[in-house]
Amino acid sequence: MREAEYDLMHAVEDSHWWYTVLRGLVDEALAGRLPAAARLLDAGCGTGGMLAFLRGRKTDVELTGVDAAEQAVRRCHQRGLSAVVQGRVEALPFADEAFDAVLCLDVLYHTDVAEQRALAEMGRVLRPQGLLLLNLPAMAALRGAHDEAVGGARRYEACQVRALLGAASFDLEMIHYWNAWLCLPLLLWRQLSRLKKRRTSDLSLAPEWMNRLLAGAGRVDAGLCRSLQVPFGSSVFAVARKKTNCPPGGMKHA
Repeated sequence: MREAEYDLMHAVEDSHWWYTVLRGLVDEALAGRLPAAARLLDAGCGTGGMLAFLRGRKTDVELTGVDAAEQAVRRCHQRGLSAVVQGRVEALPFADEAFDAVLCLDVLYHTDVAEQRALAEMGRVLRPQGLLLLNLPAMAALRGAHDEAVGGARRYEACQVRALLGAASFDLEMIHYWNAWLCLPLLLWRQLSRLKKRRTSDLSLAPEWMNRLLAGAGRVDAGLCRSLQVPFGSSVFAVARKKTNCPPGGMKHA
């Protein structure tokens, strides 16, 4: 990801409506699924917005983060997130079965990430029946300048995510698209961005009133997408568990 994008992410992620909706999805998915005094890893934590949010919501959870970019790690430390280290998701610098839950949010799609090896590593550091939460950009038709700016190599269909998790010895608990309501305008915008050859991401803050409106609409959309299993959206969210019969270090990879 381009260095300027880390600065932009840091500037907007605490209040941008899209991040607000994603934080809600993660919060709901974690509710009732974690043991007491759980240890959670944010694998590819970026500039730390999700960890900062969880620090205020999950006070009994030990939070750790890892990111490949020194700039992202530095931003996390500026937030007071001292348990964030530099490292790649394909070679996590942690012991086997060290965590009860792993978050991997919009990371596997990056150009320089080997998705199967990354999933194998996440399985290695998870305890038996450990929880994995994935979020990924969806629908190849929505690819545009934003993906290029943030180093996105691919977008996913739900069936592809199911196959990836199954091959990596995870049992899927839940999967659904979200942000379906903006798919048509986003499709038009991304096509226009390709024609104009834009080189920047779509990240920007709308006026406060509009940002609140978009966040509310996004939460409604995500709930409907989950309950109705809407077959499209700009993102796909999945919850899975490590299979109990998978030995430490024994997750499949290619």
